[in-house]
Amino acid sequence: MIVASDSAAWAGERVGERVVVNHWLAAETRKRAVATSQGGAATAEEGETLAAEIDALNDDEALDALLQRKPGAAAFLWRARPVEWIRTEISQREFERLRFVEGPDELGWRALAPSGRVIDGAERIAAGDRGALEAETGVEIERVCSMAETLADRDRLGTFVLARRGRGPPTIADGNHRATAVALHLHRTGEYRPQRAFLGTATEPVLSPLWQRLRAALARLRPGGPRW
Repeated sequence: MIVASDSAAWAGERVGERVVVNHWLAAETRKRAVATSQGGAATAEEGETLAAEIDALNDDEALDALLQRKPGAAAFLWRARPVEWIRTEISQREFERLRFVEGPDELGWRALAPSGRVIDGAERIAAGDRGALEAETGVEIERVCSMAETLADRDRLGTFVLARRGRGPPTIADGNHRATAVALHLHRTGEYRPQRAFLGTATEPVLSPLWQRLRAALARLRPGGPRW
């Protein structure tokens, strides 16, 4: 999917949690629909129907539906409350510091990159045997490689959902395959186009150490500088 040009809306605008839940729930529902239809893309009419069905849910129902589909990653939405959400574009320096969704070290994304860094996972894919790596980690390596190949013809893949606690780099709650594909394309070509994300940051307690609050304030004052 090529995202329409509406850069002004992705310049750090704050959004409510329901906007993020609706986006994420729609994405997860489409994934299931594509899987059951053996790869067929949803029509515009089906997309409108899906949006209407999600809009008809109240906030608790929508969150519950998302948690049923993504019980691990989406748990950030309620465990870390209150969470402040913005929609934003991610610079290359920020992207290179993103980390895979949290999980057991020996499984999935953390097996692909024990460091947790998306860039390290992409480098391992570029250097390794795809079949063996997929068998070892359980990550759909061929799917990642296929996505990476499409980036020659488009600016970006779908919007990520990022979760952040404190001042460290965010983890990818949704979009690990897409982010790895972007990192693989960057590794192969040196090309990076700003990617879009919903960034959720758990609100820091008022009594957090003074040095942390000062560092955060200075980071916000640096125009164009990385946020993590």
